[in-house]
Amino acid sequence: MNYYYSPEVKFLLINETKELVEVSYLDQSFELPQIGPRPPYYYNPRYEHYYPVI
Repeated sequence: MNYYYSPEVKFLLINETKELVEVSYLDQSFELPQIGPRPPYYYNPRYEHYYPVI
């Protein structure tokens, strides 16, 4: 079996960083954490059908 190693995978294991990156949006620029807090993870989400009202 062949294994593949990617150094970028380590970023998935980090919760937050103190490093900042500059983000430009419209006419503004500001700094955000390179890796910020992650949204909650739902183990077994329940998907229900959605039927729109016509």
